[in-house]
Amino acid sequence: MRMAGIFGAACGLALVPAMALAVSMTSLKGAGMEADYGSYAPGGDCSREPRIAIGDDGFAFTAAGRTVAGRPFEWAASFFGNSYEGISNAFFPFPRTADDYGMVLLTTSSDEKRGTLLVESNVAPGQRIDAFEGAFVRPEPYVRCKGTEVAVPDAPPPAPAVPLDWTNLASLEGQYQGGFDAFDAGPVAAVIRSLMGPKLGTLKANLQVGGPLNREGGLYYFSGNAPHRGGEDQAYVLIDPRRRAVQVGLWERGSLKIYLAGSTTRLPLPRDIAAMVAKSPPEGAVAAPGTPWEVVPAEGRAPLAYVDAAASPRIRSITIFCDSGRPALAMLTVKPITERPVTLTWNFNGRTTNLAMIQSNREATFWQAGLSGSPLIAQIEQGRDPAYLRINGTLEGQAALTGASAALNVALKGCGR
Repeated sequence: MRMAGIFGAACGLALVPAMALAVSMTSLKGAGMEADYGSYAPGGDCSREPRIAIGDDGFAFTAAGRTVAGRPFEWAASFFGNSYEGISNAFFPFPRTADDYGMVLLTTSSDEKRGTLLVESNVAPGQRIDAFEGAFVRPEPYVRCKGTEVAVPDAPPPAPAVPLDWTNLASLEGQYQGGFDAFDAGPVAAVIRSLMGPKLGTLKANLQVGGPLNREGGLYYFSGNAPHRGGEDQAYVLIDPRRRAVQVGLWERGSLKIYLAGSTTRLPLPRDIAAMVAKSPPEGAVAAPGTPWEVVPAEGRAPLAYVDAAASPRIRSITIFCDSGRPALAMLTVKPITERPVTLTWNFNGRTTNLAMIQSNREATFWQAGLSGSPLIAQIEQGRDPAYLRINGTLEGQAALTGASAALNVALKGCGR
């Protein structure tokens, strides 16, 4: 039970599934979206409006003789789930703020059909959509107009990958996976296969989107993540050719485990990898999607509603309790939070609630906020798993909502809301 001693020490929208990652963008160049480029209109007739164009510069929207182009947009990278491997992509083309993705949801290659584009409303009850934005919402997909598609040339066949050897690493510095072979052939691959055993497939998957082979001092390294899964499903590989040692850091659903071969002590982390580790969930973090809410007894006071944060770089747990007849929230972190002020954001399927947190211990690892008048309790009780957490806009994992309603009913019994 992770709540022991804490108090003593301190004295959504129907169309939007839970998103593990929303990425702010101003361009599609280099994003691999060329197969969706072109102009789209109802029935594929670009003499009609509304029209939507997709290209390197992002999206251009034309309706009633007016064109809006070049605006920042949000790519909902994990919109279709962590295991999705299809061709559709979801975007919020008219975000309002960092915490409000706007009222329009745009899906390219809708229903896995290349050359189509679906625009839906993302409006909560009581909200009204902007007239220009609302003009693009239609029940049927837009169709790409003939002749506006962009030719995507076939990639040339790749050259054979060079197996990593303890003696050829310097010659492969700067090469990407595909240019070198770290898993199938050669002495380094043999060590990695033996080290990882049944986790080798997971390691490969979590390095699909990766950087080149780099060097710092006598160490060589590379890192990456599964598509759209940076921060939760990712990995790094360190190679020390002098000692013929290998260290692998593997995150699975936001939980880190270290694998080491050829050395009795861990290898020093290169600066790039150290920065990656610092921004990622630490060892011991609860894996996503997290654990159900619990009711935790507390000596001399009403019980607490408690949940572990999952896949979080900094948040250990969240507790909701009754404090002098009023609901309150406590956040315990795994490391001090140094920035000020501190805002904890809960994201429920695109709807967000912000809490101004107050430091409650000297170490800056325990924070509290009052919940009187806040919609948060109702959102937790009514929400769908999971809720995503941010501190000052930075993604900080998620909290499961399973069991929340029952736990809150016990913890807040007789407490004014």
